[in-house]
Amino acid sequence: MSWWTLLKTDANAYQLKVVFGQAKDARRVLLLADVHWDSAHCRLDLLRDAMEQAKAEGAPVVIAGDFFDAMQGKWDPRADQKALRDEHRGGAYLDLLVSTAAEWLKPYAANIAVISYGNHETSIKKRHEVDLLQRLCQELRRMGSTVECGPYWGYVVLVGDFPNKNRDNVKICYHHGYGGGGEASRGFLDHNRTRGQYEADVYLSGHIHRRNCDENIITRVTSRGMVRKRRQLFLRASCWKDEAADGWHVQQGRASRPIGGWWLEVTAGRTRAGFKLDFRAIPT
Repeated sequence: MSWWTLLKTDANAYQLKVVFGQAKDARRVLLLADVHWDSAHCRLDLLRDAMEQAKAEGAPVVIAGDFFDAMQGKWDPRADQKALRDEHRGGAYLDLLVSTAAEWLKPYAANIAVISYGNHETSIKKRHEVDLLQRLCQELRRMGSTVECGPYWGYVVLVGDFPNKNRDNVKICYHHGYGGGGEASRGFLDHNRTRGQYEADVYLSGHIHRRNCDENIITRVTSRGMVRKRRQLFLRASCWKDEAADGWHVQQGRASRPIGGWWLEVTAGRTRAGFKLDFRAIPT
């Protein structure tokens, strides 16, 4: 029996209900972005390892955009035959992306909670009126998945469900990302913008193919005049393809990038008021 369930609560929000059996229980959520699954340069071996861990733990998986690469069509100036996998040749490129991805994800269909749009999926939808993500989610649902096709940005609110009916939550705000992620800033400036625009405990983004973590402390006062502190994490998930092997990437003067995402480990702790959730990030 799964220890989590997902409920859509708004156009841009989902409730991830997580059952905790007792104090010090730990649950993990796999946070990914920029998988670029169909690229011949995608490290499917490493991705499979992470997905197998999620399957073994029964853990939910959130993918914040650009699951698809979708750059090898004849219309795309970035197309490179070396980045086109054999199974995607044959004249029905976009159809093959969906069918082969669904087959690869089949063992993990029960784990995938949310797949959201990135700039690669929105570009295909805009130029070709083909929604790769909706089609992929439909295929996964036929396999019994409860996956939701999320918008470009949104919230996943992890709600801890405890034996004494006490509840606490961890608000995860995801946004696929924007901008270029310069060599000096490495995307950290975006964290400052995000902090001023979206309220959350954990922020997840991708897009610039870098991986970093920034921790912040928010101090507030309650209506009863008690000062409280709350941690914030800003997580940038990197890509899952070998960028140094990508001709277009190298031609833009960009070097290799880290590979991988994050595990968000959420732990239940007992307090005088009941149970409280704490969290930490662990790189894949």
